[in-house]
Amino acid sequence: MDSGLYATVNGALRTEMRMDVLANNLANVNTTGFKEDNITFDSYLTSPGIEQFPLPTDSFMGLRAPGDISFPFTNPASNAYRMTYPRADGTHVNLEQGAMQQTNNPLHVALEGKGFFVLDTPDGRRYTRDGSFRVNPVGELTSKDGFPVLGAGNAPLVVGDAGPIHIAEDGTITGSQGNIGRLQRVDLPPESLEKVGLNLYSAPQGAEIAMENSSEGIHQGFLEGSNANMIRSMTNMIDANRAMETYQKMIQALDSMDNQAANQIGSLK
Repeated sequence: MDSGLYATVNGALRTEMRMDVLANNLANVNTTGFKEDNITFDSYLTSPGIEQFPLPTDSFMGLRAPGDISFPFTNPASNAYRMTYPRADGTHVNLEQGAMQQTNNPLHVALEGKGFFVLDTPDGRRYTRDGSFRVNPVGELTSKDGFPVLGAGNAPLVVGDAGPIHIAEDGTITGSQGNIGRLQRVDLPPESLEKVGLNLYSAPQGAEIAMENSSEGIHQGFLEGSNANMIRSMTNMIDANRAMETYQKMIQALDSMDNQAANQIGSLK
């Protein structure tokens, strides 16, 4: 396989990764509190080696490669071509605010600005922007998947049969019997976040930043919508599909050229 084919296949693989990320964003345009992923690309320059192609100005007399196969250049370390390839630097979570959606459900809560709710799961502390809470049979405030919501002091919030509850903008929860507790709210550096399924995130220990005195509100009776933009994601998906088609045509053309060269060179007299 020549370097052109390597570069083309590499580009096709990176485009496939981009399409996977865009497809996941599109699938979650209606997921409460979902934050879209962005994939970033970089490039790297390969080091020249004895197997790479000579420059047109190179001498046809010179060094030999392993196996005593002569190569038509005198100094491959300095004269061989360098190749630039794309590489995926990784996916990064876009924490841009989603739209507020009013539900009037007293157990629904939306965060405005930075921060995450903290849940207690069998795998440890997990974080979410999905505030569609409910009360389990033992009276604990939980996520929709049944994980207890933690309050200040890292204890589950027990609502019990407190009747209608009120959640203030600072996260303080009160019921008919008085103060119940306060929702724990923490901020996390975007680079520390890892999606672990069920619209949850994990982060390294010590990454949390307390937000006890945040001026940004917590809104009862609202949910935060997904920040994935359907139109933008679909446009990017069309662009990625066209790029993939181009790479496929290039791969076919390069493969055809290789076959033609091999057949014609073999038949020269």
